[in-house]
Amino acid sequence: MSPRFSLKNGARALGLAMERRRHPRRFIQTDKTPWDRIYQEGIMSVRHYSLPPMERIPVGDESVPVERHKHRRPLLLVPALGIHCWTFDLMPNRSMVRYLMARGHDVYLIDWGQPSKADRELDLNTYVNHWLPAAVEAVRDHTSAGDINLLGYCMGGLLSLMYLGGHPGAPVHSLATIASPVNFHKSGPFGTVFSLAAIPAMQVHDWFQVRLEPLDSKLFHIPANLLSWGFKLTNPPGLVQSYVDLWRNSADRDYLTEYMTMGQWFNDMVDYPGAVVREVIEKLILANSLADGRIKLADHEVDFANVTQDLLAIGGTSDRIVTLRAARDILKVVGSSEKRFEEAPGGHAGVFAGSKAPSHTWRIIADWLAARG
Repeated sequence: MSPRFSLKNGARALGLAMERRRHPRRFIQTDKTPWDRIYQEGIMSVRHYSLPPMERIPVGDESVPVERHKHRRPLLLVPALGIHCWTFDLMPNRSMVRYLMARGHDVYLIDWGQPSKADRELDLNTYVNHWLPAAVEAVRDHTSAGDINLLGYCMGGLLSLMYLGGHPGAPVHSLATIASPVNFHKSGPFGTVFSLAAIPAMQVHDWFQVRLEPLDSKLFHIPANLLSWGFKLTNPPGLVQSYVDLWRNSADRDYLTEYMTMGQWFNDMVDYPGAVVREVIEKLILANSLADGRIKLADHEVDFANVTQDLLAIGGTSDRIVTLRAARDILKVVGSSEKRFEEAPGGHAGVFAGSKAPSHTWRIIADWLAARG
């Protein structure tokens, strides 16, 4: 590399650094696909997406033809809690929403909103037995469809499972999940800690009837900034490497755009409601109820044996948060006669929206859903 070239790159990097500081939104390309709000209840709403007229859509460095045939069943996307719903529409050339529309699906998306401390009493019952059924009905009303398909990421997949398990006969034909941990005690090192902690915790519960439920939900409410750091610290080497890669590519505008857009996912998270966190700790982590296929939400009994819809579950091969073992156990608890588990490359975020996701996770899901109308 010549000194002249290095000097030129240095000047470009300095200019881009100044632009990033003054105008960061120029580099952040989230939530760019057109949508309309078709339903709202509290902070929760439902979006309907439309694909701009085009013959092909960009996906990474390639393109995908837009299918003229449209599948008859609408598809409702269910995001995880703690993150913005636009992770399904991360950037124009890394948008699962656009990809699924190009593959012929009529796409809807739940926006869980941005809970604040004032919303700390939101619990699993609200999401599973009130908002999810309302969202499903909103999509059916908007399309006049008899039933729909569901696709959930991480906690979104678990919420969908609990909804189907507690509502036999729900107007849902099939469910696909990505990185959804049914067995929390099998999630690698985290699962080992959870299972070891569960033994004395459950003994205390049995002996003294100690419950977390009476404790104030504000004690469990997780603010967005703390959640962001928690996710970043699950992979410290990766965090360091990302800064090294940023320095090496500081003169590359396309790289900076992707880096800042992906970074927005973890830098701009949303609060995790305290009541949900309290239930997750007590029922999902300590009691590991989902691995047994049953959980009680308020006065509503959920039994995964009631889940008879066709099921596709996908796990990330390098996911440290939701390991393959934790995700694969979904096959043991559902009552579906048609059920399938697939491995795809990537960690917890990568398997969902990384550079390899379109050719693996997205393609697998789109192909599987296409066979189900």
